Amino acid sequence: MSKRANRFGLMVLLAAVLVCLAAGASVAQSPPDAGKIQLVILPFEVNADPELGYLKDSLPELLGEHLEKAGFSLVDQKTVNGLLEEHGIEYLDIATAKDLALLSSANWAVYGSFSQVGETISLDVRLVEAYGVQPAKPVFVVQEGLINVVPAIEDLAEKIRMELLRKERIEVIEVEGSKVLDKEVVLMRLRVSKGDIYDPKALNAELKNIYELGYFDDVSINVDNLPEGVKVTFVVKEKPRITVVDVLGVEELDRDDILELLNSKAGSVLNPKILADDLSKVKAEYRKEGYYNAKVSYELEEAEGGLARLNIVVDEGNKLYIENIRIVGAEGLDEDDLKDQLALSEHGMLSWFTGDGILQEDMLDRDSAVLQSYYGDQGYLEAKVGQPRVEFLEDGISVTFEVEEGRRYKAGTITYQGDLLETPEELGKLIETDDQRDDDEYVSRSQLRDDAQTLTKYYSDYGYAFAEVDYQIKPNPETLIADIVFELHKRQKIYIRRVMIEGNTRTRDNVIRREMRLTDGDLFSGSKLSRSTQRLNYLGFFELADVETVPTDDPSQMDLKVKVKETTTGQLTGGIGWSSADGVYFMATVAENNLFGKGYTASVDGAWGGDTTRYTVKFMNPHVYDSPWKFGVDIYDWDDDYDDYDISKVGTRIRTGHPIGEYTYWNAYYELENYKVTDVDDDATDSILDIEGDNWKSMISNEIVRNTLDRRLNPTSGMKSRVTLEYSGGVIGGSDDYIKFIADHTQYWPMWWDHVFHFHAQIGYVMEQFNGNDVPVHERFYLGGIDDVRGYKNNYISPREDDDKVGGNKVFFTNFEYLFPIMDELGVMGLAFFDAGEVWAKGDELDFDLKKSVGCGIRWYSPMGPLRLEYGYALDTIEEQGSKSRLEFSIGQFF
Repeated sequence: MSKRANRFGLMVLLAAVLVCLAAGASVAQSPPDAGKIQLVILPFEVNADPELGYLKDSLPELLGEHLEKAGFSLVDQKTVNGLLEEHGIEYLDIATAKDLALLSSANWAVYGSFSQVGETISLDVRLVEAYGVQPAKPVFVVQEGLINVVPAIEDLAEKIRMELLRKERIEVIEVEGSKVLDKEVVLMRLRVSKGDIYDPKALNAELKNIYELGYFDDVSINVDNLPEGVKVTFVVKEKPRITVVDVLGVEELDRDDILELLNSKAGSVLNPKILADDLSKVKAEYRKEGYYNAKVSYELEEAEGGLARLNIVVDEGNKLYIENIRIVGAEGLDEDDLKDQLALSEHGMLSWFTGDGILQEDMLDRDSAVLQSYYGDQGYLEAKVGQPRVEFLEDGISVTFEVEEGRRYKAGTITYQGDLLETPEELGKLIETDDQRDDDEYVSRSQLRDDAQTLTKYYSDYGYAFAEVDYQIKPNPETLIADIVFELHKRQKIYIRRVMIEGNTRTRDNVIRREMRLTDGDLFSGSKLSRSTQRLNYLGFFELADVETVPTDDPSQMDLKVKVKETTTGQLTGGIGWSSADGVYFMATVAENNLFGKGYTASVDGAWGGDTTRYTVKFMNPHVYDSPWKFGVDIYDWDDDYDDYDISKVGTRIRTGHPIGEYTYWNAYYELENYKVTDVDDDATDSILDIEGDNWKSMISNEIVRNTLDRRLNPTSGMKSRVTLEYSGGVIGGSDDYIKFIADHTQYWPMWWDHVFHFHAQIGYVMEQFNGNDVPVHERFYLGGIDDVRGYKNNYISPREDDDKVGGNKVFFTNFEYLFPIMDELGVMGLAFFDAGEVWAKGDELDFDLKKSVGCGIRWYSPMGPLRLEYGYALDTIEEQGSKSRLEFSIGQFF
């Protein structure tokens, strides 16, 4: 056959191929993951009649169309030709094909030759993997006659597809070389898994990820062919295993504390990332203690067998304190006043005790914000405070705050816009900024925020639960006057649809509901909602009590959900202790503060000491039939030994009470007591001899109590005032005739750092009944001891007759306490105190030459009740007392 005929026949065949492709002819469907493989098809070498040389470019295009139909991604032929031209490639081999695959971001390169020997044609192709992990794969097709070129190309495309997809699946993944670390450390971090298409690029990324774990000196990948795919083996070389971790150079910090910080542990494989983090932790710990120039490094002492000793090496340097705080730009305000606002402070003479001068770096941004806020509260509405600059010098630390004060403004006109419930004059009475303007004071941003909150709360008490109050400040730079505009939006008035309760398993619903100040159908009130939460927590039945607002489908209604977490309310205790008043004593208590879940309180307790034996039974129903009335009964049997006589008491109290308003209560009780006075000293005074033998006490007590304390135990804010009037004898009988008046007040103020200031004072007066009988000595007033004026012996502050303590008819004492947490989570508090008081006999002139004392102590709110251990030192002398110092201990309520 002539060459012209061959060429014409091949052209006809190629045209037929194109027609078939246009008509939708396709090869077998590829699996959906074929598209993950990208191919670059390079020019073919043509070993045939020169007239067939054009197949060099045509064959790659025809093969590419078939492979694209099979689902593979192809590099555009223009890109291929550009790379060939750019790099001057005229001859293709395996190495060149691999490079071209990498340059074109392909997974595989396809190149080969077309040969014709007589009537036999053959296509001989090499599949070259881009990363060179696998050897080149040969694929070839042989056909007879040029008429079979198209079937040959189709056959070649199918073989390439089968070769790449059948053998490119990952059948096995293994890890070799791990000795200490479990293989799962590697396997769990792999994103590829068995059954995935083999992708050298993905494996290369996995290799980097494993190396970046930090546990290995070297990581490589081996790929082996299996009948059904490939086996991928990650070969790792572990870093040394740590046998010992030590810290060198530590003097000022505790070595064990530093070791505790480290995540690099003996027995683990050295990891540079973890080690770097450990070094940062140690350095941060030193910075926290003031060693800002501390240097932290490490040494690795390697031994045979892949083992090593890790030494953390510390060069502590000198401890640095803040020696200077500068506020640059402060002109209108005193720099010392500004420094007083900062949490950071300069090093001083008492820093060893106060801790001043330590740079707490987390306080720097806080102090910048505080300065800006303080300026805003002094009328500097445009003030700006920059980021603080810290300089670590050889002799200490310098901290600089740069301030731009700007102009200072006073309050001008105050107007109200929006939904006004009251006239502007009435609204002005609610806020403090109005008073500041009248007093010609400067504008305060924090006061404006407080005023906005006050107005919001005021609106909420009228049912506007979602009221919003904003304000605008309009400063005038020329007059230095800032006008204030409050914008009030009341929104929808809200009613309570229902009150729901959850979390109570023992406490009955009615016990909770009677403490609520909002109930079904009520108009919403923010104050009543807060008060409800406070009353629930004050019960002491719950570890946590909270009231949530829950929206409903009706925008004018909301639900209240009371969520409580109950706590233990029963108490069964017994023990042995020591009291400064009674010496060694034994005690036992059985009590329940939520009896039957109804809120009843009941207790039986006893105490046995050297001078005291007491038994008491108490019961109280705080809400009789869920009414505001309360009712209780106490029964007691007490024996007390005093210096000059002994007294035994058996009696009962019947108690009742009723609230007067939200925070005020009226309490009353009747007490009937039979007591015997025995073992009276022969030289006792007439006041003591008069009560020797059997006596009866019949007494009515009335008191008014106002209580706004935030909690029953360990209060931090609020006050409790009590005025009591006792009437004994007279028209209600009994042998004890007296009238006693007591006024008592205690108040708490929260301070910084959860510290609390406590003030307490009491005055009392007792007088004879109208029949003129003397007041019994044991009903008179005495001071001294842990419950009033500490540092003095019990009852030693007292008027005397013939050296016998006989008490007085007038008393005054006061206590000032500064309380601070020691172990807050355990309820342990420390305190420092100053006490003063005096007792005056009938006819004595009142003066203020009080007995005074100072001291300190510890209080623990324990499961057995409040425990007190307090040391007092008397500042005045009572000759009979002896030592001026007293260490006292007690269990019971605090004053």
